[in-house]
Amino acid sequence: MNSFKLQKKPARIYYLAWIAISLFYFYQYILRVSPGVMVVELRQTFKLTAEEFSSLGAIYLYAYSLLQIPLGFILDRMGIRRVIILSILTCLAGTCFFAFAKNIWMLQAGRFLIGIGSAPAFICALKLVSDYLPEKDRGLLMGATLSIGTIGALLSGNLLVTVLENSGWQNSLLFCVVLGGIILAIVLMLVPASSARTTVGDFPLVHLREGLRVIFKQKEILIYAIIAIGVYTPLCVLADLWGTAFLMEKFSLERAQAAQTSLYMYGGLTIGSLLVPWYSAKWGNFRETIQVCAIGLICSILALLYLKGIAIWQLTILLTLIGIFCGAEMVCFTGAAHYTASAYSGLALGVVNTLNMLGGALVQQLIGWYLDFQWKGRYGADGARLYGPEELTAAFSLLLILIAVCCFLTVMLPKREKTRKPLASPSRG
Repeated sequence: MNSFKLQKKPARIYYLAWIAISLFYFYQYILRVSPGVMVVELRQTFKLTAEEFSSLGAIYLYAYSLLQIPLGFILDRMGIRRVIILSILTCLAGTCFFAFAKNIWMLQAGRFLIGIGSAPAFICALKLVSDYLPEKDRGLLMGATLSIGTIGALLSGNLLVTVLENSGWQNSLLFCVVLGGIILAIVLMLVPASSARTTVGDFPLVHLREGLRVIFKQKEILIYAIIAIGVYTPLCVLADLWGTAFLMEKFSLERAQAAQTSLYMYGGLTIGSLLVPWYSAKWGNFRETIQVCAIGLICSILALLYLKGIAIWQLTILLTLIGIFCGAEMVCFTGAAHYTASAYSGLALGVVNTLNMLGGALVQQLIGWYLDFQWKGRYGADGARLYGPEELTAAFSLLLILIAVCCFLTVMLPKREKTRKPLASPSRG
């Protein structure tokens, strides 16, 4: 007897549940990009070096990524509702901890908690779509999930800067706590308790090892996971962390304008995460789609870093294009799911997201280290280290190498994805 039985409920209940989880994903993006908006205040208040400031983004991603594989297993056993509720509560606790931090260690601890709490948002939405909603809608809804999150990042620029400049960086974080409480109430109302796919006894621990063994033997899943790192890192480096500082230095923008302009990458991702996976799924040309997006990323980042005299409207177009091309990240998730059986859907998506986010964290740390390595010894009036546009440009050039390597890996993928090749289902006694 198949122990994986769906709870029979009207489809509209799961669409509403998807909306509620997507709102949480929207919310965690606001928390995710907040250090980039508050870069001036945080570096002034705590006298942070580039590597220390980068650690605030990297620690978030380390916590986020390392939880993904056990999270897939936990989801397959516990269900979505309980995981999401605990996740929101953890985000709220981490945000409060960050707001009242007295030193760098407390800042890092708060970001670690936020990373843990944010980790289930995306994977829960993908699992709900993969397990409970019609197959014809899955590609669109997976892309729409990412789009909803990126709208949160896009809107957070002006919102956080407005609250920050009027009330201070700590009060802007407390505002986020209130917003998180509202999201929690919506989740409690809309996500059904029956969205678990298995019971605890249905999925013994031995299947976690078995599932990982089968997934890591599937070459295509690992290739898609590694490629996702290359098309994701421009966002986590520029939009999440260093974009505001870079635009202020290189293009002499005011902080509010720089923060909002850098987040146009998320505006582009909102478009790209819908159109790019839809196009690739419709024609089955995952490899070619990723290649085009990787080449587009390389050209756009080259222009951003090395062209001079760029007008603000041209800068906006460049950043939007970078976001659109980063939509290839969703093609990587879709491609990996193509080789995954439903019994391992949560676990396989967790593996892909783990490698994706862990790679992003490592790149953030590398760029922070490289900035400190080539630092010219200049300090600002507040005592914080100053990094000029030349140092920032050189550090961000590392992104070009990573994207080029990932683009090269696409030659190992099949030219067309037409027939689904599911992994073997776990054995059951």
